[in-house]
Amino acid sequence: MSSTTLEAGVPLRGNHPLEICVFCGAGQCNSPAIVETARLTGSLIGRRGYRLLYGGGGSGLMGEVAWAAAEHGAAIRGVIPHFIYERERAIAAPAQEMHVTDTLYKRKEHMLRSADAFLALPGGFGTLDEILEVISATYLGVHAKPMIIINPEGVWDAFIDLVETLRGLNLISGAAPAFHTADSPEEAMALVERLVVQVA
Repeated sequence: MSSTTLEAGVPLRGNHPLEICVFCGAGQCNSPAIVETARLTGSLIGRRGYRLLYGGGGSGLMGEVAWAAAEHGAAIRGVIPHFIYERERAIAAPAQEMHVTDTLYKRKEHMLRSADAFLALPGGFGTLDEILEVISATYLGVHAKPMIIINPEGVWDAFIDLVETLRGLNLISGAAPAFHTADSPEEAMALVERLVVQVA
């Protein structure tokens, strides 16, 4: 699929603005720096004219990303399993197109199919699962959509070290990286804009 560019310099994927999927935690993070990183990620998606794809809802870091994206004009799509939707439906969230799935697996399948690129912020087991799903699909050649892990306060350092340890044991091979890391949302967005054009 070809990639073109808007006059303002915003890359398009086919005929639509990039749809960026963000993985992060729904819990209340106690790090102000990480919360601010989540807000900045959402605001950059909106300011750059992209669409946000995320796990739905308005709580935790997910909510911070979504509210900031909405405040800066982003169109938003939430993908949420039915059981989580019922549990969190009373929590305020920004206006969005909501896609309710039967299972967590269907949620991931929808995100993997729909997104043009993936960003990850700190989160819990669900975030780890989503990150590894995308990385595994890239590693196995299922797709070539970039996965960028934003690493505020070195949260992901141990994960990155683990990957390098497994690579050193020859359990992970290949010259092309299955994911990328960024120290800030600005760096992550620059990587998205460069890498999506490369793989389009």
